[in-house]
Amino acid sequence: MAEVVDAVNGADASSRFSAAPTRKKFAVPPVKIACLSCRASRTRCNGEHPCASCVTKDRDCVYKPSRRGGPRIRKKSRPLSDYHELATALPPKTEELPQNGLLVEEYIGPGAGLKSLMDVYQDSDAIYDHLFQSPVEDLSFNVHVPVARSYGNDDRAILNAYYIWIHPYFPILPPPEQVPTLDQPFALSENQSEGFQEPLSAISLSISAILALIPCPLDPNPSSEGSIRWRRTYSQFLAKAALESIENEHERPESSVEPSRALDDSDDEMFREKFHSQVPLELESIIALDLLSVYEYAQRGNLKKMRARAGAALVAAMSLFLHKISDVEDEYSEARRRVWWMTYICVCQGSIVSNTPPTFEIFSSSYTAKYPTIQADPQAWPTFVRAQQAILAATQFVIDFNKVRKAGADMTRIYNRMRELEALLEPLITQTESWPANYLLTQPVDRSEAVLANALRCMARIKLNSARIKVHRYCAFFDIAVFTSKHCDLASLPKMEPDSSEPQRLQACCMTTLHSPPSACSHSTGSLSPGTSDSPSPQVISYEQPTLPEFPFSRHESSRICLKAALNIAASFDAMPYPNPTGEYCETPIYLGSRSTFITPRTMPSFACCAMQCSYALLMVKDRIETIYPRSNGSNSILVDNLRDRLQQGLLSVLATLENYATAFEALGGMRDQIRDKVDLPFNFGA
Repeated sequence: MAEVVDAVNGADASSRFSAAPTRKKFAVPPVKIACLSCRASRTRCNGEHPCASCVTKDRDCVYKPSRRGGPRIRKKSRPLSDYHELATALPPKTEELPQNGLLVEEYIGPGAGLKSLMDVYQDSDAIYDHLFQSPVEDLSFNVHVPVARSYGNDDRAILNAYYIWIHPYFPILPPPEQVPTLDQPFALSENQSEGFQEPLSAISLSISAILALIPCPLDPNPSSEGSIRWRRTYSQFLAKAALESIENEHERPESSVEPSRALDDSDDEMFREKFHSQVPLELESIIALDLLSVYEYAQRGNLKKMRARAGAALVAAMSLFLHKISDVEDEYSEARRRVWWMTYICVCQGSIVSNTPPTFEIFSSSYTAKYPTIQADPQAWPTFVRAQQAILAATQFVIDFNKVRKAGADMTRIYNRMRELEALLEPLITQTESWPANYLLTQPVDRSEAVLANALRCMARIKLNSARIKVHRYCAFFDIAVFTSKHCDLASLPKMEPDSSEPQRLQACCMTTLHSPPSACSHSTGSLSPGTSDSPSPQVISYEQPTLPEFPFSRHESSRICLKAALNIAASFDAMPYPNPTGEYCETPIYLGSRSTFITPRTMPSFACCAMQCSYALLMVKDRIETIYPRSNGSNSILVDNLRDRLQQGLLSVLATLENYATAFEALGGMRDQIRDKVDLPFNFGA
């Protein structure tokens, strides 16, 4: 491994990052029966009574004979090399690649445009390089070799990296037992065929799948097509291996030979070392499924699989009665609470981003489990859960609103619900404005979880304000489409005609009648553009007002509410803490490595659709300003210029946030590109 490190980034880097461990071959064959302690800790047992390992560690040595008619054989995950060959194989000549667009059911908005893993090597250069490229040791120093972040099967290193990169944004494990140390991944080369060791459990595999998406600090060019492709391939290999491991945990070898015996055997014990000392083994597969649900959304852009993973986790959690309050307090109590409420969050988020009703009753009286505890901020968890419930309620309001509106039914019930939601959200958002915001963005993770508390409050503020935009969006802007792709519950622009030379500009909804939705605007083929027209908009067609009761809020009131909420969201994204892999206090920003130009990416962006809600409101107000106060007048007041600057800054904040997330999660690149096309970018932005 040292040769790989030297070839990629110089010999000086090898002192900071550990080399890949090599697997040792046994000089003496393993014994047929190992003691329970050695089986649990996965250490070598010599079969004696007591065995040498138990004598050394001064522990009881107990042997338990197998009742299953033979040794239990763990099905091995597919080797990395096999999966790599599968990913790089061309389809058979008789197979015709699909020419139609992506299926909406599987790839909506966030993942639109992502290539399937089977399509990553379709150009001749990549195929030739893979087949005939010399081993990395023989390459000259100026040739870029794609590498991915890896921790092998070192569970301690994986857990340490989890607390640095994932825990501040997805706290599904208990607080760290000790302060995380310096993050030390090793570089797994695309050409490497030896020295690779796969993590052993579903939870370590799923965490590793997320971590593999973060560029390796030893990669001198992590944004290259080869590096992105290799991180994608390796991460997907780990995610698939995690799912296999979940299945294998409950596999009974005798089921395929003697099913009746398997049915009679109720022994569900698992003999292996726990990934985390305060997390029981039966929770590990639930944690893995929750992590994979975010992976499917943020990296794969697959909402269908996102909901499937979260749904499976929910069923498993409820089968263990994690949603019920327990009078028994033990070392696993905090883990059970965190696993339940993060599973609850994941299932809710699946409904929010897919704009579908939840698969369970979110306010059921049977959910009596206590909230987890954060030493630095005991109220952070309840606040975060209430914010998630609020945005889910707002999403259901949008679904009901569109259903009733399209059916032409009585809107009275919908308008009453709009008043109720505003009465709920307004005081909650007012309360968030008094929260302190003077904390360090690069503060290292500590045992009190202060960084986690700050992140949860930022996410809660983002979700509450996004919910408010959902409630007022139609009243303010009549849901005029802005983006070319569908994101969450935002409408998308229709496809442009092939012979259309210039996109038409949207007719600003500010020129329509106060309470009447423009029936033709919803079918507009125009799009907002950063360079708005210097002349007044053409005369807008007058629309016939439908005979519907008026909105409970005027267009002016709802627009003002949406603007304030969008600016709050942008400010909250700016306040989100960054991962600190150094473990030391340092100034912002923190880069991936000493020679890297990439700021450490935040992870687990399951709430990224809030960025699109924010951008939509900012773009609509921006378009309204350019319509009523065009730049060509040259006599705009200070207030107009001030608001125009604040809108631009808000859009740049959201764009920078999505740019940071997209460093690791490819699906969010689609959101980033949608906003980038609509924003007046400074010349050196992103440089």
